[in-house]
Amino acid sequence: MPKVFVNGLHLHYIQTGRGPDLVLIHGIASNLGQWQLSILPALVEDFRVTMYDLRGHGYSDMPPEGYTPDHMLDDFSGLTDYLQLQRACILGHSYGGLVALRYAALRLR
Repeated sequence: MPKVFVNGLHLHYIQTGRGPDLVLIHGIASNLGQWQLSILPALVEDFRVTMYDLRGHGYSDMPPEGYTPDHMLDDFSGLTDYLQLQRACILGHSYGGLVALRYAALRLR
């Protein structure tokens, strides 16, 4: 079970497939498993897919505080930096979409 240590906590992630990078960000009260039986099988044919559990979800650490969009953005940025995902496509569901939009607005200027 791979984890990366960013922003003082361990984030669980999985990478699978081959091709251009695509990062999937789940919503609140979910985990990376939401992708595994739905769209992941189709995506891994054309992409190297990275999925991760947001802080407090799945197998990622659950700190007592730090659940704002800015915290989630910092976690996502740390993960992408660690994995050297320079030009990844990002797909976010619900709250994960908010994280993806904030990342695009602030980081991709």
